[in-house]
Amino acid sequence: MDPDTNRTYNELVDLSKLCGGLFLKGLLPFYVLCLLSKEKMYGKQIMDRIMEMTRGNWKPSPGSIYPMLQKMERMGLISQSTDPARGLVRVYELTARGRQVYLDMREEIKPRLAKTIEVLRLHLAEI
Repeated sequence: MDPDTNRTYNELVDLSKLCGGLFLKGLLPFYVLCLLSKEKMYGKQIMDRIMEMTRGNWKPSPGSIYPMLQKMERMGLISQSTDPARGLVRVYELTARGRQVYLDMREEIKPRLAKTIEVLRLHLAEI
């Protein structure tokens, strides 16, 4: 991962939440970039899709999703526009930089998730 992308990744992801604890919340930036890599979406749609992706185990609140979207926009990872068919609804889409960060995050997160699963299996065996 190049230094700029690594810095961006570290600003977005709280790595302490990826191993132990409530790691789903730590994956919010990844979920958002993943969904936007497939299609443009508005905020509520992103929240609903994350709930689907986690099989109903987690639905991020507006208080977590909208600040994340604003942060990603400031970082140049996403852009927003207004959907004329929906009035003032903001629609978000990935920028070229956001797509590259998403691809890099996939490679970075995969071994961390494997480690998290390993740790959780150890904890589960102890319970």
